[in-house]
Amino acid sequence: MKTARGFLKPCFAAAGIAVVLAAFIGLLVDGPAAAGGAAAGVALASLGFAASVWAVAGAEKIDFRLTLPVALVTYTVKLTVFAIALWAVKSTGWDVVWPMAVGIIGGAIVWLTTQGIWLYRAKIPYIELSDRT
Repeated sequence: MKTARGFLKPCFAAAGIAVVLAAFIGLLVDGPAAAGGAAAGVALASLGFAASVWAVAGAEKIDFRLTLPVALVTYTVKLTVFAIALWAVKSTGWDVVWPMAVGIIGGAIVWLTTQGIWLYRAKIPYIELSDRT
């Protein structure tokens, strides 16, 4: 799985660019508060995807059969955290729920697109080359 985690660096680089871009677009569209909300949304999405990768990698070290259940649990937890974050932002009166939600969606699109491009270019063998059985 270590080779398969090689996409983390390009994903974080793309997410960094997306944070800056989201902040700039938020600033242009609705001011400084929207800039902060949009950037926070992209960052939250990126951290959620990274946490999923590390959780699944950790599960694989224990037993390969745990990867699917852990992936499903992390997906559920990630969506719950996103919902709680949006609810918390709304309840504080900080009027950036929509910019933050759009930032989360944009961050997810950037992360998944970068990961897909990395996967397309990666040289991953179709068979397991180690002696594991």
